[in-house]
Amino acid sequence: MMNRPPLVLLINPWITDFAAFDLWAKPMGLLYFASLLREGGCGAVLIDCLDRRDPFTNSHPGVISGKDKKFGTGKYPRMRIPAPAPYTGLPRHFHRHGIHPESFRRKLLSIEKPDIVWVTSIMTYWYPGVSEAVRMVREIFPSVPVWLGGIYARLCPEHAARAIGADRVVTEEPSRIPQMIYDLSGFSVKNGAAWGDFGSWPLPAMDLLGPAPGYGPLLTGIGCPYKCPYCASARLQPRRQRLDSRRILDQIAWMHDDLGINDFAFYDDALLLDAESTLRPVLERVAVSGPKVRFHVPNALHVRALSTDWCELLYASGFKTIRLGLETTRDGHNREWGGKVDTRMYLEAVERLFQAGFSQEELGAYLLSGLPGQPPEEVAESIRVVRQSGVQPHIAEFSPIPGTPMWDKAVELSSFDLAAEPLYHNNTFFACRRPDFTYEDMVALKKLARDRTDSQRTK
Repeated sequence: MMNRPPLVLLINPWITDFAAFDLWAKPMGLLYFASLLREGGCGAVLIDCLDRRDPFTNSHPGVISGKDKKFGTGKYPRMRIPAPAPYTGLPRHFHRHGIHPESFRRKLLSIEKPDIVWVTSIMTYWYPGVSEAVRMVREIFPSVPVWLGGIYARLCPEHAARAIGADRVVTEEPSRIPQMIYDLSGFSVKNGAAWGDFGSWPLPAMDLLGPAPGYGPLLTGIGCPYKCPYCASARLQPRRQRLDSRRILDQIAWMHDDLGINDFAFYDDALLLDAESTLRPVLERVAVSGPKVRFHVPNALHVRALSTDWCELLYASGFKTIRLGLETTRDGHNREWGGKVDTRMYLEAVERLFQAGFSQEELGAYLLSGLPGQPPEEVAESIRVVRQSGVQPHIAEFSPIPGTPMWDKAVELSSFDLAAEPLYHNNTFFACRRPDFTYEDMVALKKLARDRTDSQRTK
């Protein structure tokens, strides 16, 4: 057992899927983990397999290169690979999104041998990319312990233990990690108490992403007070914690002044809830004295929080991408799925956003599609309501998530083995298809939502 500070290699693995797009998706957990490690006296190195601008990858003849899009977003470089067996017959090409495997290998060979390798994971059905990353780490560093964390590890720990080949599948809360490091290395991190208190975390280690990250991730709070039956947020983050306004403003100023970032994306599940003394003072300051930046909210805002003064403040402080969580226009399902919003509340909020100055291009609304008991006609009706309000509808296809209240119903409904094979959780695959809501119905609804030809705001 060593007693010197350990070097931890952090890996953000590939996405393996039919399609993927960098919609302000930095590995926020790893960046915070790296900053906590360094504050505690450890070393931290990051390899981001989703680096869109990796020179080796984008110049490789076997790669469809990445492309920059608006506000720092963009397409990942990708390579077509054989689709896993469960997807046989699906009329879509399958890809590994991210850097070329040879680039990953070269990055591994270029660093000092680490004492611990920490691999994160996101979607449960992206585990093939996680498995490939771990396999390559084993080839280069066969004696180094590999720990697997992240969302997939926490939601499907038994499957992860079988499929990935990590030495440890980490399901513990962050507060337990200092003890895990000590048990392995004999080194006591200096900031052990901070790991369990989100409000005490240092700024995320953005420098590990290179000199031009393109956009800045912001997380002002963790947890959500709602417990929607289709969502895992309450399970993954059971405790609600918020940063104070000073910490939020420091993050924005640091990334803008020191890193040259002008576009910022909020990662919160409940950004505007309980935000009067946290986020509001920050936006008021930005609106009056800058910095002149653009804010984006790819996660849905809670419609009930969009009062007139909040809408005006969002516009004045530079919000350019707003997504609203409507889910459905059927009142019965709205109540059943969390009771967060109804159609009248949504329409009033949209009117306030337009009155504040937002354009149609800046607003979108998420609609759930394919949930157990939901007919396709309900989704089509919701698409029409959203489009008539002048807002672009965005379909969120149902993905069954282990441990959520709706999981058991999905398992019962689906003809596929959801419990044994996470690949069936893929929303593109739509494993909960049924005679009254077919795969073809889902494709048609997605096309209907994308079609902008009849977009007209009615007053």
